[in-house]
Amino acid sequence: MNREKPAEKPLIATLTDGAVEKVREALQGGNYEGIQMTVSRRGGDFVYKFDYVEKGKADPRDFNLPCGDYRFFIDWQSEDLIKGSVIDYVHAGFTQAWVIDNPNPAWDSEMAREVARILDEVINPGVGEHGGHISLVNLKDNMVYVEMSGGCQGCGMAAKTLKHGVMKILTEKFPQITDLIDITDHSAGTNPFFNNEKGSIPTFKS
Repeated sequence: MNREKPAEKPLIATLTDGAVEKVREALQGGNYEGIQMTVSRRGGDFVYKFDYVEKGKADPRDFNLPCGDYRFFIDWQSEDLIKGSVIDYVHAGFTQAWVIDNPNPAWDSEMAREVARILDEVINPGVGEHGGHISLVNLKDNMVYVEMSGGCQGCGMAAKTLKHGVMKILTEKFPQITDLIDITDHSAGTNPFFNNEKGSIPTFKS
């Protein structure tokens, strides 16, 4: 009995010749099967992370783009953030960089876009005076996920800043928000504004 082969997934994104050549240059001579790209969001922008994939260590759930003798994997959880994109690597004078033409909106709901705007325009000017920055990472089931960086990362006042400052401002605009979750790795902070619980939280201007 002959069974039909399962239909292949449509390509989630497209690699240019420049991107394929960059992957080849980066991987030749090593014990690597390919490169994996993971896409996340910070504030109103996409963040692209590239990692080497050792032979035999690829996640079978990842998307696999044709890339010459190697593989270009896209993290399976990044599908909605990267679909339809063109991935390029350009040489322009002394500048060499990955360039991603991504047609997707960073946030697909008006609430998420407004939360990101409030963080950027209302919250961050205040925390910026302390050398810090707060980015929206996700908004799911009325819970806001943020990441703190700069002087906020490892700061002893981080929890108070979020609870008494950021949460208050966000729930005034969106009463349906039930929680504000900090996903920051505070143990990795190298220049916290406060090293302990003494001090004051930033002032936010509406």
